[in-house]
Amino acid sequence: MADFQPKFLHTRIRVKNLKETIKFYTELFGFIASEKQISPAGNQLCFLTLPGNETKIELAYSPDYTDFEVPEDLIHFAVTVPDLEEFRRKWEPQGIEFWPEQGPVNGRFYFIDDPNGYEIEVMKA
Repeated sequence: MADFQPKFLHTRIRVKNLKETIKFYTELFGFIASEKQISPAGNQLCFLTLPGNETKIELAYSPDYTDFEVPEDLIHFAVTVPDLEEFRRKWEPQGIEFWPEQGPVNGRFYFIDDPNGYEIEVMKA
């Protein structure tokens, strides 16, 4: 057992609308949606991966559990993009709010929220 090296596989997040959340991550960042299934508890699941990455985001949707608020600063994901300002110019007119509004922190990153209220740190690659 001494040879065993743990591997980080995925993080599960609860979502309010599976289709809208999949669209957000695939369109903004290029995630690929795969492995759609139903969990033993009856949740609709979809795994998201980025090309070249092994770690996944597991989206979990239950029609009985859509009225929730994600507490501010509870959790965030960090995703790199080639050009921060180009990314902002493309998505801000589509209704994505960037903060801080005055510009990226130390010229390196912004924050945005996904449709469920989870923070995403968008970083310069």
